[in-house]
Amino acid sequence: MSLLCRVLARYGSEIDVLRPDGSVQRVSLRRRFDDVVCGDVVSVDALGPAVQSREPRRNHLRRRDGFNRPKTIAANIDRVWIVVAPRPAIPRLLIDRFLVGIRNLPAEAGIIVNKSDLAHPADGTASNLDPDLSAYAHLCLPVFRVSAHTGLGLESFRTAASGGSNILVGPSGVGKSSLIQALLPDERLRIAEVGQSGEGRHTTTTGRWYEAQGGGAWIDSPGVRDFSPEIASVEQLVQGFPDLSEHAAACRFRDCTHRSEPGCAVRGAVDQGVLPVARLESWRELLETLVADGRDRG
Repeated sequence: MSLLCRVLARYGSEIDVLRPDGSVQRVSLRRRFDDVVCGDVVSVDALGPAVQSREPRRNHLRRRDGFNRPKTIAANIDRVWIVVAPRPAIPRLLIDRFLVGIRNLPAEAGIIVNKSDLAHPADGTASNLDPDLSAYAHLCLPVFRVSAHTGLGLESFRTAASGGSNILVGPSGVGKSSLIQALLPDERLRIAEVGQSGEGRHTTTTGRWYEAQGGGAWIDSPGVRDFSPEIASVEQLVQGFPDLSEHAAACRFRDCTHRSEPGCAVRGAVDQGVLPVARLESWRELLETLVADGRDRG
């Protein structure tokens, strides 16, 4: 007899799974299931217990590790929320890299500004800590300014994220685990303070799936200071920049890279203030990465 179970977390050669009766069980992994991650659905031998098979994924989120090897973070994701904060400074290029990865999953994307109580103090004093997200306004991404500490904006965010699976991604120190703790008060997550350098400690070392009341789920992911989406071609990069693609159709050259070619409609849109220059700069940097890696197939 076998049971279909959701993978909650992985610890080396073992995983925690959520059984149909609501209980959590530790299960061993055979080597041929080495790529199982949180969010996967697996068939588990009820007597073993051991994983017999893995169900097909809708999608999976990957990044490259320090050795430039692809590493799967989580599977079967409906929404990816990019978490930033007034401190450390907003990582613009990191957001753009995440957006490329998210749009190629595909999944819905949104931005969460945590620790917004720092930018909007209750005493009404002025603050210059509100992150500038103007480069993304034209993308119509949902943006929520929240605070895991004070509860600011959490109910609106919870409503927007209800149903389906949600993963929080972003650099260390922005409070992803604190947000999930605030959204799921019955859970007990490991939280660490941000150091003097402004960078948080990696208290979350493995992705974990948390079931939410009323349906849906939250996925806590390890903090990353860099994110290299799995981009195998210029076509995939284009998928991550729909705002540039809209104007690129009017470029003089079909294979325009929007760097120095004459008749570039994308650079023209930037000059006219229709496109933020920051988005074009991110495009160029990611394109250079493709060329350097020998994956430029455009």
